[in-house]
Amino acid sequence: MKKWDASRICGVYLILMYSLFPLAVSPKGYQNIVETKFAVFCVLTALFLPAVITCAVREKALLRRKWDAVQYLILAYWGWSLLSALCSPWRRTALLGGDRLDGMITITLYCAVFLLLSLYGSAARFPFWLPAAAAGILCLVAVLQFFDRNPLGLYPGALRWSGREREYNGAFLSLIGNADLTASVLCTGFAFLWPLALWKGRRFLWLPAALCLAVLAASGIRAGLVGAAASVCLCLPALLPVGKTGKRLAWAGIGLLCAAALLTLYLLPLSGPLGELHALLHGQAEDSFGSGRIYIWKNVWRLVPERPLLGGGADTLGERGIAFVKALPDGSVIRRAVDCAHCEPLNILVNQGLPSLLLLASAWLLILVRSFRNPSHAAPALRSALIAYTAASFFGIGTTANAPFFWILLGMLSAENTKAIDNQRFNVI
Repeated sequence: MKKWDASRICGVYLILMYSLFPLAVSPKGYQNIVETKFAVFCVLTALFLPAVITCAVREKALLRRKWDAVQYLILAYWGWSLLSALCSPWRRTALLGGDRLDGMITITLYCAVFLLLSLYGSAARFPFWLPAAAAGILCLVAVLQFFDRNPLGLYPGALRWSGREREYNGAFLSLIGNADLTASVLCTGFAFLWPLALWKGRRFLWLPAALCLAVLAASGIRAGLVGAAASVCLCLPALLPVGKTGKRLAWAGIGLLCAAALLTLYLLPLSGPLGELHALLHGQAEDSFGSGRIYIWKNVWRLVPERPLLGGGADTLGERGIAFVKALPDGSVIRRAVDCAHCEPLNILVNQGLPSLLLLASAWLLILVRSFRNPSHAAPALRSALIAYTAASFFGIGTTANAPFFWILLGMLSAENTKAIDNQRFNVI
């Protein structure tokens, strides 16, 4: 019988988080999907943390594993977030979480998952076909919903996808819930799969990758498409089977294409979302742009100077009095409190303060830079998925339905970087 060590426990946790977690829904469907995802994440993580720590203690590896700057940066991020919560005028919400269940309890679990995966995780323990299967199921459910079907009774009553933003406030899709969250998960799945299909020759992975891209396009969630495009533009040149000169030419070509696209958007007065980009490039920012995101960003940014270092506390934006007013096609008006910035970096800034944002960004950047020197077969896929999630996060929201994948990717890429550095040292010796 195989020995259960810390690395194997990490592998089991990854399998459950990429199978049970994304597919978990309750009989109430979308009515309590946030609470369902939160409960599943908490249960799986609560079982994972003591199990891996126990194994590490038994192996006498708990204190033997050397920490580097990345782990210390994340620990400092957690510490400053805790200080922010303790000093918050809305301390209870900051500690326990508000409607989004994103308080210090959740942040503590995220940071613990990262630390243990970065120390004991191994891509060798993880079957790469599993995210492909999960992504395929999520996409098939979404395709049925595009045809106004209601698989698993996710929509309550007679509500359907076609009634989004008209018959009900918001848009819900697949087994994730909010369509923005679904787009975040699917663009991350696409970004994880295409490097494996391209570099390692796993051709069957092109099918779920294409499904993810098709669903993103059909849903019209632009943040997801931005994430998918970012993963290709920033990761493809490094995977091309050419020398250094060829890779540099590829980077230059992508840069020229991006510059040409921006110039075209600047010069041509287009309509729709591209028209909004044209106006933004000319310094014209209407509150209605980005489905009201410009309005939300402006108002959230005004709160930052009030508490620039400590913020309001985790998950407390909804306590600070910003309201979003939206007119529906039937003439009625919806007024709702803004409880997230629809931009994850801005959300961290206003809730946990500037030091928290800088600490997390520093850890992210350090891990990403190291990964480009990592010859591991897993590094390109992890790096691509991390870039996709991050790019989409500038225009989206993070909850326990999608944010755990960011922390898992961050931890696993850090673990692969450490393994590559250790191997290089061994080879030198």
